[in-house]
Amino acid sequence: MGRCLWMALALTWSGCAGTPPDPVASVAVELERDEVVLGGVLRMGYRFGMAEGQSPLTKNHRVFVHFVDADGDVMWTDDHDPPEPTSTWRQGQLISYERTVFLPPYPYIGTATIRVGLYPPNGAERLPLIGEDDGARSYKVGTLELLPQSEDVFLRFVDGWHEPEVMSGNPGVRWRWTQAEAMVAFRNPHRDVRLHLRVDGRPDLVGGPQGVVLKIADREVAEFSLETSEVELKQISITQAQLGDEDMIELLIVVDGSFVPAEGAVGGTTDTRELGIRVFNMIIDANR
Repeated sequence: MGRCLWMALALTWSGCAGTPPDPVASVAVELERDEVVLGGVLRMGYRFGMAEGQSPLTKNHRVFVHFVDADGDVMWTDDHDPPEPTSTWRQGQLISYERTVFLPPYPYIGTATIRVGLYPPNGAERLPLIGEDDGARSYKVGTLELLPQSEDVFLRFVDGWHEPEVMSGNPGVRWRWTQAEAMVAFRNPHRDVRLHLRVDGRPDLVGGPQGVVLKIADREVAEFSLETSEVELKQISITQAQLGDEDMIELLIVVDGSFVPAEGAVGGTTDTRELGIRVFNMIIDANR
């Protein structure tokens, strides 16, 4: 069961120097579950409520979300811009949205503390909030139990994959390109699962949307289309019947619309690889 984690939030203010600012909004964070397997996924729902009579923000701020271990060290983050910029928030307005977090296979088992706050993109001082502050304007909003990976499904990249790549200056962003066809294998959990797939494509380079079909044993189990180059999260339910009875499952990804950068698709490159879609995260969740 989810749970709501409440705290009052001070976004911006004006007033006399030395006067504590009045909170101008509240935020509720709802967790899809209280326990998550490392390497799994977690949906988090955010709900901000601007207080009555408060002035709007003059600048946009980012939300930082830190997952902290028992020693107080940040293990990973999910900093993000809210879908509606904070400068557009008005008194009495309720802003709600969800995010899906892909938990890395971090070497830690136990209780993680979730801390949040607001900061401007220029890296200036964080905004003071009302809540359990750690002294750095980072506020505890709840805890999460991190479990070993033994209950989840491990993916093995078989054929049709290029080597992993890392974003320059941000090693936390990683991806692998597929070829026109790519295969992953995993042990059959013999129950319904959900595939979480965070991907993007380059339909602008192939003359139209890239169609993607997922197959198991030559049977189509899902399809989707990438119409822009924006990163998208696909959450696909696969039934036990679709998985079949084999102990090992081979999932084939078929991309309609691959390209070779060096063949005119991308100027100024000598990259001769056949590229299909770019996969940032791919997880089979058998603990739905």
